[in-house]
Amino acid sequence: MKRFSILFMLIVFVTVSCAGPNKVGWTKPDFRQDEFEKDRKQCIQILDDSLDSEAFGKALEECLAKKGYKYETLPETSAEKGKKVLTIIGVAVGGAVLMAALVAALTAVAVALAVASI
Repeated sequence: MKRFSILFMLIVFVTVSCAGPNKVGWTKPDFRQDEFEKDRKQCIQILDDSLDSEAFGKALEECLAKKGYKYETLPETSAEKGKKVLTIIGVAVGGAVLMAALVAALTAVAVALAVASI
């Protein structure tokens, strides 16, 4: 029973790991990549180069926020959702096959031990 629990936890861990992290990025109503790049370059030109990296990043975020951008989690595309579902199904099927192989191996060992004791 302990082995089953360990195997189950391993399957859950792999499934969650394959799901991947959420993607984050800059968004704005009517977002266009070329416009964002232009706004970002303008903000960088305005900022003081002598700032340390943390202060520079914070100032860049503030400048982009003034231009209407928000840093948030991006929605998943349907292709990414499909990829996650296929990954989870693949892990689940793989886990089921592994479990069946484990049960078959344990059954074979039990039969061998029973035959040897006769």
